[in-house]
Amino acid sequence: MRFDTCEICGGKVRERKVTVDLRRKDRLYVFYNVPVGVCTKCGERCYTGQVIEHLDQLAQHGMPGAKKLSVPTLNYSAA
Repeated sequence: MRFDTCEICGGKVRERKVTVDLRRKDRLYVFYNVPVGVCTKCGERCYTGQVIEHLDQLAQHGMPGAKKLSVPTLNYSAA
């Protein structure tokens, strides 16, 4: 992947492997080792169309052997 400069601050963007949380309706998907561009100055993430499409396909169709996480949910207004 090739990234130029950050659209937010003009900093250098480098490819990194990050964790992405994706919400679809009432479901939360967590993807590890996703290749994205990350600005070395402000931390803004830059996703390619190919990566976004692949994440969306995985969320829609699942993946054999995917692990399930238990995540606590809290209601802020009840606290």
